[in-house]
Amino acid sequence: MIKNKYGVVLILVLVLGLGVFTAGCGDTQATKNDNNPNSLTIAVVTKDTYLDTAVKKFEKLHPGVSVEVKEYTSNSSEIGEGLRAADPGDIEKYVTTMNAQLMSGQGSDIILLNNLPYQTYADKNLLVDLGRLMQSDQSFDSNKYYQNIFKALEYKGKLYGLPLSIGIDMIAADRTLLANSQVQIDDSNWDWKDFVKTAEKVINDKENGETQEMYALAGMDEKRLIATLVKENYGKLVHPEKKTAKFTGQEFLDLLTLSKYLIDHKLVNTDTAQTNITDLVSRGKLVFNFTSLGGFWDLQVAKTIFSEGVQLLKPPGNKSDLFFSTGSMYGISSKSSNQELAWEFLKLLVSDDMQTQGGMPINKSVLPQIAQNFTQAIQKNGGKMRIKDDGIPAQSITLHPPTQEDVDYMENLLSKANVYIGTDQKIISIVQEETAAFFTGQKTAETTAQLIQDRVSTYLNE
Repeated sequence: MIKNKYGVVLILVLVLGLGVFTAGCGDTQATKNDNNPNSLTIAVVTKDTYLDTAVKKFEKLHPGVSVEVKEYTSNSSEIGEGLRAADPGDIEKYVTTMNAQLMSGQGSDIILLNNLPYQTYADKNLLVDLGRLMQSDQSFDSNKYYQNIFKALEYKGKLYGLPLSIGIDMIAADRTLLANSQVQIDDSNWDWKDFVKTAEKVINDKENGETQEMYALAGMDEKRLIATLVKENYGKLVHPEKKTAKFTGQEFLDLLTLSKYLIDHKLVNTDTAQTNITDLVSRGKLVFNFTSLGGFWDLQVAKTIFSEGVQLLKPPGNKSDLFFSTGSMYGISSKSSNQELAWEFLKLLVSDDMQTQGGMPINKSVLPQIAQNFTQAIQKNGGKMRIKDDGIPAQSITLHPPTQEDVDYMENLLSKANVYIGTDQKIISIVQEETAAFFTGQKTAETTAQLIQDRVSTYLNE
């Protein structure tokens, strides 16, 4: 559905068996592996079906080998179809534990790198260069994969993480509302001022004396909004390789001003209930919505929710770049005594067979099959699915099979994704903590920016 890592996350539950169209996370206590050449340990936040399937396949392909997945979760909640949503506290626990283990030379053979400051680990030679493994392994055909994605993920010319899938950051817009206001958006040349100007024009034209409010965005309180804006501009604010930050620059001050303007002028509906977004869209009361296209699931839900027509745009300021985040991205510990076996497991994760279960795959050959599998799954149940929130009655919608045009659109996005948004969760938390007083008017933008700059700079150079 329409979702955002820090913002809107619509929990999608199919009425019957859509299968899992996402890729893995997860796990519990950490101990260093016992140097058993026939065992692998994998550290994650929360397991999912994709990873479980891969473990079973790997153990079957390698008799005598055992794979243990270690989850660092305490209270993950079930959201349907074998998927669990990790508690934010679990992510913090995972980051803290991985930091301690890796810095002490301990931990698992394979590590989920999402939310981790893996560039810091790379600088300390704690991760294996996967690019080197790819080049030296004649059984691995790099040409089968989107090289633009690998290139974007490189750090200091080396590849330390292998993603299973990616999410393309976009903004979904109500095409009908834009057309009615005679608004045309060139997403290769718009900025946040254009975003606000467009939203206010559409809202003013639509309301025209009506008392029912409309919004530019929904599902975001102050913390989610600033986190999303920082994420979309992360590369301009943080430079992990140089270990520098630019939070006192005009770029971030403008983001602070923008976020407060959106909140103060009630252009953002801060009700984070997931079903509320669907309701607003269905009534033509929402102009834009941040979304990450993680597969046909997200694309078809966006098209269904915006039933009068959706226009998918690159976020303001991206110009010719196409930003993406990773679903699950794995690395290999340089301290592992089973690096060859770990690499064999990673190769299985991105094999043709496994990637057909994914969302936006890094494997070039599997997208048509993913579309076919998705079509068969939704046709079996008439495309019916539910959007659900705790304590709120589920809403039902009907998905439609992806067309060839949809497949071509997704392939085009995959081939053009060129900027990786590798946000560090610790930095996002610092921003959220320090901007709280700014949103209540207790601190100025300049004071807030300086506090964030000082804390982030200290963190980056620890």
